[in-house]
Amino acid sequence: MKKLLFTLFILTPILIITACSPKTNYEIVVTDYFTYDIVKQVVGDTKQIKMLQPAHMDYHSYEPSSSDLVILKKTELFIYTSINQAPWLGSEDNIAALLSDGAHISFEALLDIEPHHHDLEDDHEDEDEHENDHDDHDHGFDFISNPFYVVTIVDNLAHYLADKFPNDAEIFIQNGHDYKDMILNLVTPYHEQRSEAAPMIIYFVGHNALAGLQEAFNLDIHALDENVSPNSDTTSTEVSAFIKALQDNNITTLFVEELADPATIEFIRSRVNNLEIVELHTFHKITTTDYNNHVGYLDIVSRNILNLQGGN
Repeated sequence: MKKLLFTLFILTPILIITACSPKTNYEIVVTDYFTYDIVKQVVGDTKQIKMLQPAHMDYHSYEPSSSDLVILKKTELFIYTSINQAPWLGSEDNIAALLSDGAHISFEALLDIEPHHHDLEDDHEDEDEHENDHDDHDHGFDFISNPFYVVTIVDNLAHYLADKFPNDAEIFIQNGHDYKDMILNLVTPYHEQRSEAAPMIIYFVGHNALAGLQEAFNLDIHALDENVSPNSDTTSTEVSAFIKALQDNNITTLFVEELADPATIEFIRSRVNNLEIVELHTFHKITTTDYNNHVGYLDIVSRNILNLQGGN
C-alpha cells in the first residue's frame, strides 16, 4: 500500500504537467499579430503557426504564460519583430535559453540582411531602389510601420524559410514575391506623390510610434505623447500645450492611434471646434473587429494611406 501511494505521489505532478501542456507542436511560433500576418503571407498553409500575444494587447506589455513557454520550447522556429519591441525576450542569450533545439530570427535582423534579387524574372526595379534606401541606416524603433522596410523583410524571410524548410522552398519564394508585389503596388504611388510635396504636418494622439511611416510618406508627425513606450502617461500640461497647438495652427483633422483613449479624444474635441477624428494605425495592436475580419498588415497600410489622403 505504501509503495502504491509513493508511486502515485511521484506520478501526480508528471501527469498534471502533461495534462496542462499544449497538445499541438507548432513548427513556427511568433510574438504578435502583425508578425503572424506577415509570416503567414509567406508560409501559407504549409506550416502550423502559433501567435503568443493576445491580438488586442500592445506588444510592449505582453508577458508569456507557462503554457506559452512550453509551446516556445517545442517549436522549430521562433520569429519576433525585435527585442526592443518585446521586452520580455531580454536578450539573444535569453531567447536561446527559452528554446530547445529551435532556431530564432527577428524582423530586425532580416531587415539588415542584404536583400535577394532576381529570383523571378519580373522583379520590380522600384524594389531595389527602396530597399537600398535603408542601407547603413538606423531603422528606428517602430520600423514595421515603413512598408518599404517590410518589403525587404518579406524578401529575406522567404529565403530564410526556404533554407530552414527546403521541401517548401518554392512556395515560400513565390508567396514572398507575390506579397512584395502587393505591398509595392499599393504604397509606391502614394510614396512618389508625397516625395514631391512638402512634408505633411500631422497632429497625432498616441505615443511616438510612427517613425517608419513618417519616413515612407514624407510626414511631419507631432505626437501628443513623444515617448516611444505606450505605457507612459501624458501630463495635463502636455495636453494643454497640444490643444493650443491645434488651435493656433487651425488644425481640422486630428489623427489618433488604434484603440486610443476616448476620454482624451473627447476632451480635446470639446476644446477645438470642427475637429475631425481619423485613425492612424501604429501596428501595435488590433481591434476585436479587425481581428475577427482577418484584417492584416497590408489592409492597415491601405487604410492609413486612405486616411492620410483624406486628411490632406
